[in-house]
Amino acid sequence: MNILFHFVSLPSLDNPNSLYGSLIHEFVKNGHKVFVATKGSREEKTCIKIEARIPVLRVSCDDFNGVSNNIKKALAYQKYVLKQRHFIKKYWGKERINLIISHSLPPELGFIIKGLKRSFNCPFYLIQSDYTWQDAVAYGYFSKKGPIGLYYRFWEKLAFKLADFIGVPTKGCVRFARLQYPWLREDQFAVYPFWQNHMVIKDDNATKSKYGLEGKFVVIYGGNVGQAQRLEHLIDVASRMQEYPDILFLVLGKGAKLESIKQMVFDKRIKNVEFKDLLPQEDYVKLLASCDVGLIILNEIHGSPNFPSKTMSYFDLQVPMVAAIDYVTDFGQFLEETGTGLWNYSDDIEKFKSNILRLHDNPELGDAIRKKQRQYYDLYMRPEYAYRMIMNQIKAE
Repeated sequence: MNILFHFVSLPSLDNPNSLYGSLIHEFVKNGHKVFVATKGSREEKTCIKIEARIPVLRVSCDDFNGVSNNIKKALAYQKYVLKQRHFIKKYWGKERINLIISHSLPPELGFIIKGLKRSFNCPFYLIQSDYTWQDAVAYGYFSKKGPIGLYYRFWEKLAFKLADFIGVPTKGCVRFARLQYPWLREDQFAVYPFWQNHMVIKDDNATKSKYGLEGKFVVIYGGNVGQAQRLEHLIDVASRMQEYPDILFLVLGKGAKLESIKQMVFDKRIKNVEFKDLLPQEDYVKLLASCDVGLIILNEIHGSPNFPSKTMSYFDLQVPMVAAIDYVTDFGQFLEETGTGLWNYSDDIEKFKSNILRLHDNPELGDAIRKKQRQYYDLYMRPEYAYRMIMNQIKAE
């Protein structure tokens, strides 16, 4: 098959270990001819680059990642979708494309896909992972029935209408999408988790010592520190656990709320929380593998189902996890059914604390979770499994 992949953000395919990059490489490995369209840097001209022998159309565009001004971000998205649609047709309009694969960001994706489906007369596979307007409404950025809310709802609805096949990470995502758009059919969906190539690390027993963590039961949070994560709850938990001298909460991240979280720790004189700068990927993986608990924290008011991307690394490296989650997602049910972690609602501070202590006080529980994580990862979280699920869904049509 000739397959056009369209992803808004994609690291160089010379590194095959990104989420969507690993999926693209899996299709190539299985004999498909692939074309990739994505965002390029503002400084470079739009062109086709060859990355790992794969043609990648990188369209020059203003940056919209990490942009705090919502108006500038929205305008950058508008420019991007217009330019993407134009340049895909310019460079590959005469190619015979059998399938288009893309993901759920930005909502304006529907504008691109509508033109491409008309040009190539082929099906569209939507990997649905984010619900932009639902979360924005939950956080109070705009109202559901206001002009901005109606705008984003229009484009999201169009993307779903254009999708011939939809892949989602949990059963709850199917229910949520069909609640929003009742005309979607159950048989349009396939349920499979996100995927990740196995991370090979050298056995290094000195990792904790290297970072001054020897003798500590390390509970780690790594990633973005913003409104969607609500790390204030983590600090509340840490403040109630200072009588456990061996338990240390380690935060590696960046984001809009990082400085206020640090100030909160300072003001409350909390001694069992440490902050470290972001590390190179190889060093971070080694550190993560040496930790005793990995955290997932979601703001309890989150408005849509979520399958946190950190899950793959925790499963692959066998780091027992505690997930503090919102009231919409079924991620907690997923952890229960697979036996791969503990969970609580994000604002249930006592249960949050209790889950960490369960792993601290019961090493055998952590060992059991690690075993289940390894089994689940090997069976369902490698790129080859996602590839098989996509292909089986297409062939069944």
